[in-house]
Amino acid sequence: MNKRFIFAVAAFGIITTVCLGCGKKAGDEPTKYRSQEGLAKMTQQQSDMMKMSSVAKNPRFLVASSLAPASSEVKDLDAAIRPVLKNIFGNAKIVSESKTPETQRDGEVVENRFIYVVNKVLVRQDGKALHTALHAAGFGLSPRLGSEPTTWTGGAIMSLFKSTSARSYSLVINMDTKKQQIVVESYRLGSKYDRLM
Repeated sequence: MNKRFIFAVAAFGIITTVCLGCGKKAGDEPTKYRSQEGLAKMTQQQSDMMKMSSVAKNPRFLVASSLAPASSEVKDLDAAIRPVLKNIFGNAKIVSESKTPETQRDGEVVENRFIYVVNKVLVRQDGKALHTALHAAGFGLSPRLGSEPTTWTGGAIMSLFKSTSARSYSLVINMDTKKQQIVVESYRLGSKYDRLM
């Protein structure tokens, strides 16, 4: 009888230990470790990483050296443009900047010209996305080339206004899918092309 009783108590103890070990412990759920906000942020980061890994990388971006803007105007414009490019294309580098203003045949003066290369391979459809994102970031529509971007197989071109705390700019942005670059030109203000209706 004693042996049976000891065996029964031992069996009961083993079964209880196993059953308690199988149940959920406090902290097993992800929400116990992180707030709902933290969990949502983690999920978003994983989603962003998956998107980035599925985007074709621009070989030119990988080998390009990044230049620091030399002129105060280009620094000013870069501070407004680069965040938009990073948001759409993952990252951006300035690879070229003009040193002096250039007067064109029609009398227009290009005060600054600089070139970006971006992380993602540029395709025609990116022109509309870039125009929309710049407009959403406070760039105004310009009559110089029309209020919508012009797109073709070789890329897209658009004109926009931008005012910063330093000054205002009349811009033409050319997204070139063949050369895989984005050229930004800042025109001298007061042009007849900026007043066309």
